[in-house]
Amino acid sequence: MNRKFIYTILFVFVILFLHGDKLTAQDDWWKDKNYKSEKVRIKYVLCKKAFKDIANGFSTQNINFVNLYFNTQVYLNVISTDKGYYSANQAELILVDFMDYFGVFSVKYIRSHHKNSYAFALGKCYYNRGSGKRELDISIALKYRSKRWIIDQINIY
Repeated sequence: MNRKFIYTILFVFVILFLHGDKLTAQDDWWKDKNYKSEKVRIKYVLCKKAFKDIANGFSTQNINFVNLYFNTQVYLNVISTDKGYYSANQAELILVDFMDYFGVFSVKYIRSHHKNSYAFALGKCYYNRGSGKRELDISIALKYRSKRWIIDQINIY
């Protein structure tokens, strides 16, 4: 066999071994149900997409993925320092400051629940601060209004 091919295979196995914990199924947090109709199924597909977009926004420190789901007011509880209802613009500034200061690099959901016009997801927010990787708990609640999912609350603690 070609030596280059063997080294490539060995490299792939080393990467899988070192990062195998990050390769688990990312959708374990979301329990799909048997929906009554295609319309209801699409509603919850959009809900799941909203949660994924929000997590992606935090993971890439790109507020544009998060503010897509802002309504006129958003409840924030960010490490108990910024707590209350904020306008979309204020919420955006608070979350940008949070992501910049903490160096958020990943959000992973652990579990979720969705029913009728309300959904929430609980997870971990990973960040680099000081001597390495640290984590905070995060919960995000969404409401279904006017045929779209909007952020009701974001709690980071």
